[in-house]
Amino acid sequence: MRSFVITQTHDTSLCKGSAKCFIGTVKYIVDGDTLDIDGIRIRLALTNTPEKDENGFTEAKQFTASLCPMGSSVLVDEDDGQTAGSYGRTIAVVYCGNYNLNEQILESGHGWIFTQYCKKSEFRSEDWAVKFGC
Repeated sequence: MRSFVITQTHDTSLCKGSAKCFIGTVKYIVDGDTLDIDGIRIRLALTNTPEKDENGFTEAKQFTASLCPMGSSVLVDEDDGQTAGSYGRTIAVVYCGNYNLNEQILESGHGWIFTQYCKKSEFRSEDWAVKFGC
């Protein structure tokens, strides 16, 4: 497994659009693509990982935990195109130190792009989203 050097400072210039963008603390990791940050359940925009009963679930969750461990400070940028959320979750890009978690999950092979949301997402034209199929 790759090791990551996480910085605790956050570049708020990474915030895009007009939806919520905030710094918070990871309180719980639900699975590879869902985290609880300061009482808000965050679903990663355009990124999907295996569910609990699927192969790769544990590895994806562990990857997320290695990059954004519980107690770490993160920057959350809500997707302007999906502010209604999903099942009570906020859809966002999460930056763990200097890493875009959404992108790193795709790069590592622990997840895949959620193409059905490419037309809605404000992040669809980001280099990482285009690279993986938006």
